[in-house]
Amino acid sequence: MRIMVGNLPDDITEETIREALSDVAPVNAIKLVPEGGAPSAMIEMEMSRADAEALARRIQGRIYQGRELRAWVPLFDWK
Repeated sequence: MRIMVGNLPDDITEETIREALSDVAPVNAIKLVPEGGAPSAMIEMEMSRADAEALARRIQGRIYQGRELRAWVPLFDWK
């Protein structure tokens, strides 16, 4: 399942995303999306949609390097 995480710091890397989310969930794959405003990342994990939505709610609002993270599950799980 994919979860989008937004409002990331400009200097974010795949490794720092893994570190930031390590206490929440293991991340299988990460794709950084640096376009438009603050960077975002698409993270992939093996879980059901319901579990992904619950995880997105846990990530939502967490403070990381002074920024309040945004998280959501895309409506469609595109490939």
